[in-house]
Amino acid sequence: MIVQIGKESHAWTRADLEGKLAGYARVLIDVGTGDGRFVYRSAGAHADTYCIGVDPAGERMREVSWRAGRKVARGGRPNALFVVASVQALPEELTGLAHTLTVNFPWASLLSALVLPEAPVLEALRRLVRPGGELIALLNQSVFDDRPYAARLGLPELSDAQVEEVLRPAYRAAGFAIRESALVEGDMPHQTSWGQHLTLASGRRTRLLTAEAIG
Repeated sequence: MIVQIGKESHAWTRADLEGKLAGYARVLIDVGTGDGRFVYRSAGAHADTYCIGVDPAGERMREVSWRAGRKVARGGRPNALFVVASVQALPEELTGLAHTLTVNFPWASLLSALVLPEAPVLEALRRLVRPGGELIALLNQSVFDDRPYAARLGLPELSDAQVEEVLRPAYRAAGFAIRESALVEGDMPHQTSWGQHLTLASGRRTRLLTAEAIG
C-alpha cells in the first residue's frame, strides 16, 4: 500500500504496518479522510489507538502527515498514518484491522455507494473491520432533504423508511448489522474540516448511522 509522509509517498507491506501497530490497543480507520485532520486529532485524543486515514488524494494529506511525523513535543502523532487509496481499491494490508471504521460526510461516489447502496463498496468496507467492530458514518442529511438537488445527483430519499427497508438488508448482506440511525441537529459527535464547512449554515442536519461488523 502507498503511505503519504509529507511530500513523499512510500510503499508499505503488511509487516511494516504491523510493526507500527505493536503496543496499541485499538485501530481506527477513516475512509475518505480528506485533509486528514480528523485522524490527526483522534490520534492526539486517544493515545492507545492507532489511527489510519485513507483517501485517494495523497496531496491533500501532505501537510497533516508531515505534522504527524514530527517529534511528539512539536505536535507529532506516532499513532497516525495516512494511506493513499480509493474505496474501490482498498489495500489488502488493512484487512481486518479496524475496531472502528469511520466515514465522515462522504461525497460523490462514496456517498452514493453508502446510500443506494452498492454491495461491492459495502463489502470492501466490511473487509477492513474485525468481527464485532463498528462502522460510524456521518451523512449530510440536508443534501437528501433538498429533493430536486438530490435527484440531480442520482441520490434516493434518505428517510427512516429507506434505512429500514433498503439499507438495513443490504448492509446485513455485506456483513454490517445497522444498530442506529438518528438525525442530529447542531453539533456533531465529532468534527471534521469538511463537516464543519457543511454545517456552518443554520438548518443543516446530519444522519448518524452506526453498524456492527458481523459474520
